This record gives sequence, structure tokens and C-alpha cells, in this order.
Amino acid sequence: MGTANLTAFWIKRPVANAPVGFGVTAWSLADALAIIRAMGYGHYLPKDLADVQITEGITTSSLDQAHVVPNMGPISVRGMWYPFAGVGIPAWGEERLRGR
Repeated sequence: MGTANLTAFWIKRPVANAPVGFGVTAWSLADALAIIRAMGYGHYLPKDLADVQITEGITTSSLDQAHVVPNMGPISVRGMWYPFAGVGIPAWGEERLRGR
């Protein structure tokens, strides 16, 4: 799948000790959630997503300009861009996505 099939998501759970949100570019919401889990943040996501705020098609102009934007990675690449750990999905994350 090419970059034309990717969507940027901003996923936020209103919990005091959770990150301000998760920025993920993925093929689908299910893929975005799987990336968050593969990157080690799954414990912040409940099974029931009713209390989770999900914005599909987010743009950098809609994000917190003082905190998120200066600390994020590229939004056009499949992977987690906030919190930013590296461009794309590291090999260990891909292994987790594949269930190894």
C-alpha cells in the first residue's frame, strides 16, 4: 500500500497519567491502534473505545502548536509520530505487529 492510502489519526484518552495523545499515520483505525500497541503504549488503550477521542484525517494545524508539533515526527509516514521515537515503525515494532 502506498502513502495515498494512509490516514493520520490523533487518538486521545482522557486519563491523567496518559500521554497528551497519540499521533499515528496508518492504513486504518485498526492499524493505528495496532501500531500504538506494538510501540508499547497499549496499556493506555481500553478495549472499549467509547471514552477515547479519535480524530481521523488530523493535520498539523489542528494540533497543539506549542507542545505536540515541535516534538512530533513526520505525519506522512506510516507509524507513530507522537510521541516520536523514530521515523516509521522500528523492526521490533513490525515484529510485534506480525505477532512474532
